[in-house]
Amino acid sequence: MAIKNVQKEKLAVDRCMKHLDVVNVEPKVKQLVSMYMTSLYRQAYEEGFADSEKEKLKSEQNFL
Repeated sequence: MAIKNVQKEKLAVDRCMKHLDVVNVEPKVKQLVSMYMTSLYRQAYEEGFADSEKEKLKSEQNFL
């Protein structure tokens, strides 16, 4: 995963954690939410990357 994407992932998770602090969520719940968000973020990134590669190949084929 690219460094830039990891920074965005951390920013998104940190922002969520701050919101959970405001509503006084228990540490174990925060940990679970953090793990789940990280997993979702990485999955979405991988799917987006795969989709962009498909589109890139498709546009190259149309160009030929």
